[in-house]
Amino acid sequence: MIKVGYDAGHGFHTAGKRTPDGEREWSFNDKVARAFANELALYKGVMTRRFDDPTGQRDVPLRERTNGANNWAANFYISFHHNALGSRWGNHTGVETFIHTNPQPRSIELANAIHPAVVTSYGLRDRGIKRGNLHIVRETTMPAILIEGGFMDSLIDITKLRKDAVLASAGRAVAQKLAKFVGLSRVFPENREELSMAQYEELRRLIDAQARRIQELERLIGLEEREPLATHAKEWEWATRIGLLTDIYPNRPLTREQYAEVEYRKASGEIQLKVEPE
Repeated sequence: MIKVGYDAGHGFHTAGKRTPDGEREWSFNDKVARAFANELALYKGVMTRRFDDPTGQRDVPLRERTNGANNWAANFYISFHHNALGSRWGNHTGVETFIHTNPQPRSIELANAIHPAVVTSYGLRDRGIKRGNLHIVRETTMPAILIEGGFMDSLIDITKLRKDAVLASAGRAVAQKLAKFVGLSRVFPENREELSMAQYEELRRLIDAQARRIQELERLIGLEEREPLATHAKEWEWATRIGLLTDIYPNRPLTREQYAEVEYRKASGEIQLKVEPE
């Protein structure tokens, strides 16, 4: 079983890690990291573990990330980032992949296998494979690379970074090249031929494992489902009865777009707000 550690660099609130317009680097990193993990889940003989905070709320210290990967005995580690030159827009451009200044031979091979796919996915200038004394590639005991997928303060690169399809393509491409590098085979063929029973069972196992991971993440961030609290039962029953809200997830937060939908439905007359006297 191949064990792959990975992370999205920084956290959502990390100071300075944003575009001149305020977009967060972690948000770009996260989209690539998620696509990477989802694609790698389609292969047999591999397991992944993420070492940043998947919600982005906490910038997990670098030492905690590398210690976690080392203790887990990961076979490979990939860190997803996006670059910046300063705090103003410019015309600098390109993607690059970092390895340590004194890298393991396998890290060099890993970078050579993956970097061309990163360049192709972003469609930006190739700044090459570089060496740097970066914590992630220095303190991990396994072959490790750090990918800088374009400059988020570049007027050229930001047009790519703002496209979710580009970020997802980059994540999938990295996973595919890693799988080829270590000799993994897909759970089912890419040509979508009919699954064998063994392939079906493996796919079901992966889906069940992913569902358990989602449930655990929801538990960790307080999203376990429950009935409405007694102190809010009357209001919840009224809101769901008139169609103001659906009758599920009483304890989940309301997003701004969901709030906008509720207000629109009220203003348009789609729902009539009237509280019957008790």
